[in-house]
Amino acid sequence: MTTPPAHHRDTVPAWAWANVLSIDAVTVGLVWLFVFTDQFCHRSPAGYELAIIGLSIWLVYTADRLLDSLHLDTTQSHTIRHLFHFRHRKTLGVAWVLILVLDAALIVSNATEPQLRWGCAAIAAVLAYVASVQFLKDSVRRFPKELQAGMVFAFGVSLNAWVEAAADDVMSLVVSVVMTALVFTANCVTIAALECDVDRVQRFDSWVLRSPLAARVLPIALGLHASIVSGLGLAGIIPATIAFCLIASDVLLMSLGRTLSTQTSCGSAGARPGPWVTLADVALVFPAVVFCSVSTVL
Repeated sequence: MTTPPAHHRDTVPAWAWANVLSIDAVTVGLVWLFVFTDQFCHRSPAGYELAIIGLSIWLVYTADRLLDSLHLDTTQSHTIRHLFHFRHRKTLGVAWVLILVLDAALIVSNATEPQLRWGCAAIAAVLAYVASVQFLKDSVRRFPKELQAGMVFAFGVSLNAWVEAAADDVMSLVVSVVMTALVFTANCVTIAALECDVDRVQRFDSWVLRSPLAARVLPIALGLHASIVSGLGLAGIIPATIAFCLIASDVLLMSLGRTLSTQTSCGSAGARPGPWVTLADVALVFPAVVFCSVSTVL
């Protein structure tokens, strides 16, 4: 969400609040937690599982944005969310500690031993991601942060499945998580393409800045991904429901990607992001919400 000359504004547009407060990321995580739990555990997520995953996602995203805001140059173009975290970093810092305590209390009082073991693996993955993105030099980091984020996020929303999946379903789970991680990565690349001009002036690393053609080839990559997922679904390698959600997200992101390919070039003035960033997250949420709604009714 570029803000030239919006860095002089104090108000947050109504459409931006979900992104500013990381509610969009939490929503994506919860609906996909429902999908994976339903497909591999044959149940709905428990209330404490939804709370723990939702709070954990908020903690990771807020910490990442607070760390980014420490290096924010407010005299240059910037995203609304980074300016918000810069201006309210003390309040958000206090809220972060309180949420961390609440999250830890929920984990200790409710999580089973297997959930704790897999949760520790997820925490290790998150810490490795944050360390890589925030503390390693761009030249040292080999894997783009968008790919890292997609992999960690997919692992996190599938934690219940890793804990409870039957032995015969492990291969299906692995393939499903990998395919989902690629869609999450595509979402991150889409947002990076929207914000490439801001990232450049703020000296934030992104895959799109490293490889300016990434935004242009994204629709092709999504089409290929959808084709592979279709084959995997028809072959019964991944659940049909997950295949549907992934293909639908591919199509929605592909439509957005085609728009970006004609409007965005990270060698020139990029498209004004605005609500486009929100639409990139809607592409991940909408198909899963449709499934969750139908599953709940039936």
